Amino acid sequence: MTSKVQVEIKAPVATITLNKPERLNALDLEVWEGIREAAEAVDSAPGVRVVILQGAGGAFCSGLDVKAGSTLGAAHHLAHLQDCFTRLERVRAPVIAAIQRVCIGAGMELALCCDIRIAAEGTVFAIPEVQLGIIPDMGGTQRLPRTIGISMAKELIYSARRFDAAEALRIGFVNHVYPAGEIPARAAELAAEIAANGPLAVQAAKQSIDGTFWRERDAWLAWEADQAAGPLLSEDRKAGMRAAAERKRADFQGT
Repeated sequence: MTSKVQVEIKAPVATITLNKPERLNALDLEVWEGIREAAEAVDSAPGVRVVILQGAGGAFCSGLDVKAGSTLGAAHHLAHLQDCFTRLERVRAPVIAAIQRVCIGAGMELALCCDIRIAAEGTVFAIPEVQLGIIPDMGGTQRLPRTIGISMAKELIYSARRFDAAEALRIGFVNHVYPAGEIPARAAELAAEIAANGPLAVQAAKQSIDGTFWRERDAWLAWEADQAAGPLLSEDRKAGMRAAAERKRADFQGT
């Protein structure tokens, strides 16, 4: 298990923590692999009834680590990276995303793999991949429309604009919004409420819901990866990466 993704199991609750606070838990290849390994670890641990996904340092996930860079250059890795997120989605127990400060790009796509999302007031959300000359290729073009509706998903993806936690609640991306200092306690309360119920019934309910709602998941993720390949190799993407690096520098200077 990588130090960039940590797992703590205190049955009936397991906590997965993205542990790269110096980069607002931005995703690189090691973090992607760590997410997959963490999902496998909690699935194999006896007694786990609920999982909480959070970020270290008071932030959730700022998306792709453009400083690491290499992820975008490897179109053939897309299916594998998608599988890392899907492995989290397939964890047998419900997964709660405890979102704070930033939930941007692939961070939003990661949150979409969770069953329930709660957010702190002041959290910044965006799915800005088109600014980089690419598409949201970690399930964003597929999971987001199925979560908030196709028209709103198109608006957020096409515009790449940022929005706040109140808007995330209004459009149905998150279930609840709380003051920032309350997020860990609220996530723990919700986890305890779920864990108090019959675990086999809860897990069967999750499988029943997901089994129909995400039935064609593998096919549409493959379609998304196929559509992503062209932009990944384009001049748009190179220009977008340079601009994104500048925006990231400004973001980090302001935090």
